[in-house]
Amino acid sequence: CKVELIALKKMPNDDTESILVIPEIVSESDHFFELNSHILIINSKTGKIINKFFESSETNEWVSDALQMVEISIDTAPYIIQKGKRAFGIKVRHLGSSKPNPYETETISLFIKNEDKLSRVLKSFEINGNSGEWDTNCAGEFTTEKKILIISDNITNEYYNVIVKNKISNSKTFINKQGDCDEKEENQTIKTILKFENNEYIENVL
Repeated sequence: CKVELIALKKMPNDDTESILVIPEIVSESDHFFELNSHILIINSKTGKIINKFFESSETNEWVSDALQMVEISIDTAPYIIQKGKRAFGIKVRHLGSSKPNPYETETISLFIKNEDKLSRVLKSFEINGNSGEWDTNCAGEFTTEKKILIISDNITNEYYNVIVKNKISNSKTFINKQGDCDEKEENQTIKTILKFENNEYIENVL
């Protein structure tokens, strides 16, 4: 497995259980790898597997190439998506390698325990993103997006809707009349909604 990307975190509402992410190598070369994903709930003391979810590299988007996969993290924020049921998130961060065209993206997938199984209810939803184009000195344009997930009181197909609050920042850097590098920035917030349809959350316009 890709040891540096292994993630482990205790369940916030149950110290006897931990979340473990094992990225299994499918293929690897100098600047490339692709991974199968193993998402596990384990007994914190014994390591015994309680729940598990597997997805192959063919569909999970766990690939590192021109976009380098640099981090897997576990998000245990209180995603109460069903009454009495709390989901957890697996975040995956990719980083571009181009200096004149910087790019970074972070996605989140949400999982919930269903008896002895783990079910994914949200797949690879972009939660943070940065992109831009510049002359590597000063002049350029950049866009940053940061999304917050807010659990709604409204329900679709027995799951709470999730409000997505997306703060978008567009900035432009340039050489001003004094010869200094200056910046102008414009911010806006856009809201969308995730509704549970066909066994997963789908983004809808508000």
